[in-house]
Amino acid sequence: MTMQLSVLIVDDEQHVRNTFLELLQQFCPYAVVKGVASNIDEALVLIYTQKIDVVFLDINLGSNDTGFDLLDKVQRPDFDVVFVTGHAEHALKAFEYAAVHYLLKPVDYRLLMQTMDRIRQKKETAATAGLQHLSHTLNHSLMAPPPKIALSDSNTTRFVPLDDITYLESKGSYTIFHLQDKQRYTKSRNLKYFEDALQPYKQFARVHKSFIVNKRHVKAYRKSSQDLEFFNGDIVPMSIGYRTFMEQSGDHFIL
Repeated sequence: MTMQLSVLIVDDEQHVRNTFLELLQQFCPYAVVKGVASNIDEALVLIYTQKIDVVFLDINLGSNDTGFDLLDKVQRPDFDVVFVTGHAEHALKAFEYAAVHYLLKPVDYRLLMQTMDRIRQKKETAATAGLQHLSHTLNHSLMAPPPKIALSDSNTTRFVPLDDITYLESKGSYTIFHLQDKQRYTKSRNLKYFEDALQPYKQFARVHKSFIVNKRHVKAYRKSSQDLEFFNGDIVPMSIGYRTFMEQSGDHFIL
């Protein structure tokens, strides 16, 4: 079975975005377009709310913004980049940014197919190696229990799996843990302490100076009010320009 590739198209011209959609649909049926963006802010929201395998990225995005500016804001990207532009003079810089390929407009469908095939083959090879490693691990060791954190109130201490945490809220030198069952617990450490402690667990992301969220519990990003809605009905603000959030990677929530 052919592996599907999740694709994001970033270009400031609508007719280019539409044309690229048509090319992918016609010649790369295993490509699943997760979104299109016309500027850096729109692209960042999609990158951090969707699991993206390939970004087709225009170099000139209007208003003096470039595709390089977008990549500078994503310090540890987990997707492949294909630059699509009418300016061949940028090719060297594109490859300095570890671009998989560099397609000139108008895009030749044969080169597009070759590029996508190369990315797909690389990811299929990596996936096979990953499954072999997982099989070896399962056959030679016990699965580690899911990590937990001790949360206490005046009466009891609960040992809560990290997956049950919806978000963390800063209250000065204290941090409030909000759980999916809407229970709340306060720890006498600041939010930065828990941000560092949770760094290995990529489902957690700093989205605001006062909030760290578990992306697996996010139901929607509401663009009009710039906030996140959780499946349990809670809502927290999101600052799209928050640097630490831009550095997160791993599991992504889906709008």
